[in-house]
Amino acid sequence: MGAFTADDRILIVVIAALTAGVFVLDLLTPSDIAIWALYVLPLGLSRWFSVRQMTWVVAGTFTALIILGYFYSPPGASFDVAVINRSLGVGMVWIAAFFLTNEGV
Repeated sequence: MGAFTADDRILIVVIAALTAGVFVLDLLTPSDIAIWALYVLPLGLSRWFSVRQMTWVVAGTFTALIILGYFYSPPGASFDVAVINRSLGVGMVWIAAFFLTNEGV
């Protein structure tokens, strides 16, 4: 990986702040509510990194946070709904990352 530019460093701070906000919201809401869907916003910002592989790193981080959010969120109405929602969320993150890194496909 090459060195980060000044714009990349600003982008890292913005993405980290948005990510922290979404994760805190996820921890405060029941596990079957799809707050994790807001991870799409900072994931979309990763498109502007000068190092294209950073989108994959961000997607991997969000995958870990979605899983952690399940374990540390207050219990929701249904175990099945929470697991299915979060599984779909992980899939959504990786599909979005694919489209963000493959322009013109």
